[in-house]
Amino acid sequence: MKNAAILILTVFSLYGCSSQKKLTTEPPFHIKNPSYQQYAGGMEESGTGFILQLPVDVETGDEIEFLEVFFRGHIFEAEIKEEGDNLQIICNYKDTSKDKKPDIIMHSDPKEEVGNQPPGSINRKNADFPFDLNRDEAVVSYKVMTGDPKNNKVTYFKITGIKSKPSRIYQ
Repeated sequence: MKNAAILILTVFSLYGCSSQKKLTTEPPFHIKNPSYQQYAGGMEESGTGFILQLPVDVETGDEIEFLEVFFRGHIFEAEIKEEGDNLQIICNYKDTSKDKKPDIIMHSDPKEEVGNQPPGSINRKNADFPFDLNRDEAVVSYKVMTGDPKNNKVTYFKITGIKSKPSRIYQ
C-alpha cells in the first residue's frame, strides 16, 4: 500500500513538472529598448491602459512567428507592426474594469444579499497566468518556422528591463 502511494506521488510530480513552461536564454532575435507607456483618456468613457512596445531585431533569415506576450498578469496576442526594416511587437491594454459594474442584489432580507462583493476591487492573480514576473519583465512565446511542422515547437523567452515612458493624457 505504501509503495502504491509513493508511485502515485511520483507520477503526479513528474506530470506537474512537464506542464510548466521552459524559458530559453538564446532566442534567434534581439529585443532592443523594450518600453511601455500608460495612457488616460480625457473623458471617463475613453478609459485608461498601456501600450507595450517590443522592438525586434531578427538575427538570421529564420521565419519567426510571434504568438503571445505575457506582461503584468495579462496575456496578449502578439501584434506585429512593420515600419520599413524595423519590426515591433505591440500590445495594447485597455482597462475595462470601470466599464463593467457588478450586479448588486438589494433586498429587505440581508440573507438574500450574500453574493454581493464588497466595495472596491479585490486584487486576485490570474490563475491562468503561467509565469511569476517582476513589473519590468515580460515573456514572449514564438515558433521558428521550419519545413517540418513537427519541429515548430513553441518557445518562451523572458525580457527584462522594460522601461516606463512618461504617461500620456489625451484631451
